[in-house]
Amino acid sequence: MSDADLNLLPLVDDGVITELRDIMEEEFADLLHAFLNDLPVQIALMQTAVAQNNADELYQLTHKLKSSCGSLGAPRLAELIQRLEQAGRLKTLHDATELLRQTHIVAGETVTGLQARIA
Repeated sequence: MSDADLNLLPLVDDGVITELRDIMEEEFADLLHAFLNDLPVQIALMQTAVAQNNADELYQLTHKLKSSCGSLGAPRLAELIQRLEQAGRLKTLHDATELLRQTHIVAGETVTGLQARIA
């Protein structure tokens, strides 16, 4: 997927959000809050892994986070995390710093979008 195609992915998939809200009812907000609180921690850990050139650690961190992003209706963030996961798996971290920069921006936008849907 190209960067142009990446921008076609929604920040927040309202269909997934609606389905989760229907299934989880009162626990929906707790789930989103947990994700939103953990996301900056995970991004910081990924930045550390890249700074230390630790591809294995980057892979482990991104593998878990990618699934969470997809499950919580954050497809654009999930795609960026998947790209970082692939860089870690292939041990090719030369583009990881730029991917992390993009991930940080999209994560901020995604957090704003998800917070608006908690109410």
